[in-house]
Amino acid sequence: MKILTSAYACDPTRGGEEGFGFNWAWQTARQGHFVRCLTQPVGRPNIEAYLADHVHDSTTSRLQFEYVAVPKWVDFLARWQFGIYLHYLVWQYLAWRTAKRLEQRTPFDLVHHATYGSLQMASRLWQLGKPMIFGPVGGGQQAPKAFRAYLPNWYKTEIPRTFMSWLLVTFDANVRQNLQQASVVLTTNQETATLAKNLGAQRVELFLDSGLPEAFIPDQFPERQPAAELRLLWLGRLISRKALPVVLAALAQVDPRVRFRLTVVGDGPMMPLLPGLIQQYGLEGRVTCLGTLPWSEVRHAYLTHDAFFFTSLRDSFAAQFLEAMATGLPIITLNHQGARDFIPAAAGLKVPVTTPEETIAALARAVEHFYDHPAARESMGRAGYAFALTQTWPKRVNRLLQLAAEIVPAPAPIPTPRPQPTSYPVPG
Repeated sequence: MKILTSAYACDPTRGGEEGFGFNWAWQTARQGHFVRCLTQPVGRPNIEAYLADHVHDSTTSRLQFEYVAVPKWVDFLARWQFGIYLHYLVWQYLAWRTAKRLEQRTPFDLVHHATYGSLQMASRLWQLGKPMIFGPVGGGQQAPKAFRAYLPNWYKTEIPRTFMSWLLVTFDANVRQNLQQASVVLTTNQETATLAKNLGAQRVELFLDSGLPEAFIPDQFPERQPAAELRLLWLGRLISRKALPVVLAALAQVDPRVRFRLTVVGDGPMMPLLPGLIQQYGLEGRVTCLGTLPWSEVRHAYLTHDAFFFTSLRDSFAAQFLEAMATGLPIITLNHQGARDFIPAAAGLKVPVTTPEETIAALARAVEHFYDHPAARESMGRAGYAFALTQTWPKRVNRLLQLAAEIVPAPAPIPTPRPQPTSYPVPG
């Protein structure tokens, strides 16, 4: 097939949306399809360096990038939050115009909107009139209001985001048209699936937005040696909605007999607040902050801990969950959004999100359970590891292409010429 992939965020050297965008394009081409990928110029140096390093891989001959630039004044405004929305919307319009030009030269069989993974920000590529897969996208999830105390910048982040979401789905006709015209809408959680259906999407499926490099997963389940203390790992960007204070509050309520240590990997705006939070919850000497680590050391961190403890209050999913399960770590998390929908029940303990008091107490009991039942930890780790084996990038893309085969019309058969009757000379 000839596939047009839209990946506003696309960079092979980064994680998150940028890494997702590149992997959708690269892995699709790797499976034998011809891919033209629309993206921003900001990722061009790293993309071209990656392609140069893989010049002998036949995938590079089937993958072409089209770099769509916005006017400089739009780039300038992107330093503010409202400007980020404007930047994306302007880019989408220019990407659609570029796609129309490309379609006239070489018609596409399929359009795939990969990034941004936002339902509300939508895409204009439905206007090409081609079979279209929109997603995977999130956007329907919201942080629970009862936990506002754990989101100190609630009025600067959550309220503007909720308002902008309402504004887009209410007044931007393109959002509804995109969902109604897409052949399939892939969503990363039930909240977003419900929103998509309410806005007129005809076919909606739950679908993870992330995958794992095959080389990241150990060949065998990584068994861990018994340790005197429970080694807990938290890994992510230190921003308020990732809710590290919820983890600290839970650890402060753990029975004193339980020996544990929490390792925090990551950086972000909340980093300067971390020493004060550790002191506030009486966790001095039990929390170690390593900051940002190189990728090879991140994998080592997963392999040298006993459990992954992550309680984001608003997330489509979180690629860290897949990474943790791939390295055999059982999970302690909240039972909402993408974590509820995709983490197997047997792979960890998912705590109901009710009131902060009840939820934090339940998280503390989960830590105690893990400490007291090492065999249960191993069993959960094995369940997560088995799930992670099914979530490598090649397998993720293969599932996407199975959906594509259902919506892309089969090529019309080439008519076979009818044999002409053989004429023989009539004897005289």
